[in-house]
Amino acid sequence: MMRADVMLNIARGICTVALTFILGTAGAQNAPHRYWVQFEGKTQNELPAGYSTPFKVDEPEAFLSPKAIYRRALQNIAVTDHDMPIPPDYVAELESMSAFKVILKSKWFNAVTIALVDTTFDPLTLLELPMVTDIKSVLAIEGDYREPPVAITRENECPPSGYGLGLGPLEQLNADWLHGIGFTGSGMTIAVLDAGFENTESLPVFQRAWNEGRILEGMDAMQSQGGLFAHHRHGTAVLGTMAGHWKDHLIGTAPDATYILYRTEDAYSEYLIEEDYWVAAAEHADSIGVDLMNTSLGYSLFDDSTMNHVYDELNGTTTRISQAATWAAQKGILCTTSAGNSGAAEWHYITAPADAEGILTVGAVDADGNHAPFSGWGPTSDGRVKPDVMALGVQAAHPFADSTIRQGNGTSFASPILCGAAACLWQAFPDAPASEIRQAIIASSHLYATPNDSMGHGIPDFQKAFEWLDENGAATWGTAGAEDFLLFPNPCSGGTIRWMYKGQQTPMKWQLLDMRNQLVDEGDAPVWPTDEGHLQGAVDLPLSLKNGTYVFNLFGPNSSLIRSRFILMR
Repeated sequence: MMRADVMLNIARGICTVALTFILGTAGAQNAPHRYWVQFEGKTQNELPAGYSTPFKVDEPEAFLSPKAIYRRALQNIAVTDHDMPIPPDYVAELESMSAFKVILKSKWFNAVTIALVDTTFDPLTLLELPMVTDIKSVLAIEGDYREPPVAITRENECPPSGYGLGLGPLEQLNADWLHGIGFTGSGMTIAVLDAGFENTESLPVFQRAWNEGRILEGMDAMQSQGGLFAHHRHGTAVLGTMAGHWKDHLIGTAPDATYILYRTEDAYSEYLIEEDYWVAAAEHADSIGVDLMNTSLGYSLFDDSTMNHVYDELNGTTTRISQAATWAAQKGILCTTSAGNSGAAEWHYITAPADAEGILTVGAVDADGNHAPFSGWGPTSDGRVKPDVMALGVQAAHPFADSTIRQGNGTSFASPILCGAAACLWQAFPDAPASEIRQAIIASSHLYATPNDSMGHGIPDFQKAFEWLDENGAATWGTAGAEDFLLFPNPCSGGTIRWMYKGQQTPMKWQLLDMRNQLVDEGDAPVWPTDEGHLQGAVDLPLSLKNGTYVFNLFGPNSSLIRSRFILMR
């Protein structure tokens, strides 16, 4: 029996060096029967008589954050009725019924998930309501959840490097080159959809991110007791490969990015409702304006065999989770997803949502670049190349609950390692659409000209991806006519604006002006070299600075060197 890519399929022995997540006893729990309720119509002219909605496509600020609206505008993506919430009258009518509770809502699918309170209630009677078109069971379990297995662990020595065990994954992708020129994910926001984040609040590897306010709570889609920081450590390990910053132990691939955490996976059982949890989280992440989304999960077979997927469904459009992942990509989010750990098992192929279109499906390789036997194979059932790219998933470093750094196997690690590197690349080209960032990563991969079913397009080279974007006009070099200056992130959503200068003079002073040319702030320019011999620096923006457009001036010993605009959107 196949399960989601949680715990790296430890129970099935797919990982040769396993990652340990000791959860304790789940205890006996009784879960109600749960059903997917599909609606029809969202705009006012589509609703059945007697129903109304306050939402309009041309008033997106009522249901999308300014950052989400800006992300769409920057990439020329229209707001449509697909983005509109479910008509409130639909939900209100269901919530007035006492036989069940509405526990999840999906605006993208225009549907809700209900949990029966009265098990004698026949949910099919809801089809009599004028707005309901379909009912489908997504969870029917009674009695005890299974206790999760306990696996063998192994601790490793850290090499003598500031990056510790985080250096290898970076070097394999040539993403250490991006870090060397100052791109470490600052200003980028990454949603992490996973199984739980136990001990994330206390581990030293995350302390820097917490102190800087860059780890935020998204939602626990399961509405479980204990919330995000309970139940499982898989999400903790996944997050550490990106967000980690513990010198000489583990520095992740995007140590300066902002992370929004979501719990969508039930580690104790496997039912179709987990895809509904994922959809709810993805919609929330979209609405608040995240840039990237990592999913180290995958679905194929379930505890209830009537819910099983089959290979023919891996076409990017059949399963709910894959449909939603495709939609997220279409809305301008760069989505990375693990290929799954079934390569050496009977299932063999990738799992949903790795079949989605427009995303980066990431398979696992070892440190020498060889395909990991457990890494899921393509193609999709409609013949598309999958996985898209590869990253380290054998002996990958991750934080453990006892504050040590350990190593484990799984595409669950390959995906976030790649996601963090992608965030660093996008930081360098903030005006580029997600689709161009994705294409640059694929085009830089070593098997791009000859992709195959095990490795896809191969291992990306992020210096080549940078050069690909630069050649295709995605760079912000040349702002205000200066071809030797880069100001980033732009737009800036954090407290720091950074610059890189290719000129010969050493910058001495900086100024910040508003659009009326009034001085806002100024100071001495901090300067240090990049690995490429250029000069770079960073300026902390005043906390009181309001959102808007500003002018950044950089001065040399005798004259102005550069003048560039940037947008602040916190």
